[in-house]
Amino acid sequence: MARNQEAKRRVILEATLESISRHGYEATRLRDVSESAGVSIGVLQHYFGTREQLLGEALGYASGELVEHFAALDPARLSPWMELRGMIGVVCGMPSLHGRGLLWLEMSSLVRRHPELRGRLDSVYELWDTHVRAAVQRGAADGSLGVGPESVDDLVAIFLAFFDGYEYEIASSLVPDDPAVLERRAVLLAERLFRPVPA
Repeated sequence: MARNQEAKRRVILEATLESISRHGYEATRLRDVSESAGVSIGVLQHYFGTREQLLGEALGYASGELVEHFAALDPARLSPWMELRGMIGVVCGMPSLHGRGLLWLEMSSLVRRHPELRGRLDSVYELWDTHVRAAVQRGAADGSLGVGPESVDDLVAIFLAFFDGYEYEIASSLVPDDPAVLERRAVLLAERLFRPVPA
């Protein structure tokens, strides 16, 4: 029973993220989400209470997906370079790059009008930053990446800015929504920035 409830919650949260991407945060209505998820508005209210609670949980769910996938990249089993490659694969493999880009653009503009959402946006960025930084610091320390500890902050900032810019370009339809192209370019940049040392 609990597994069915959790599955239904996931369907609703994914439908909410899709609606936010399509309509924007302000214009997303419970009716949009209920139609997309195939449930009644009463079911939405049963699980999430208000529209604001539902939208807030959906944004938290989006960052939670990254947490789950990053947790599977065990630093004890992976070299720093393979961990970085794994993180690139996770981010590039998320469903609907265009929709995700729209979602984060929407969220970035929302924080000015809704300061209570700042924590949600910051938590996603900090999660990504923390994992990338830890892998690069580990590689700098063990010599498997050709970077000095003094350059880690700048290199990580450049790497993360690449993804932010690319998400904007995808969301704006300036470049194709092609995960393989994004991954290829991200790996190429990571190779140049972090210089993995051949084993």
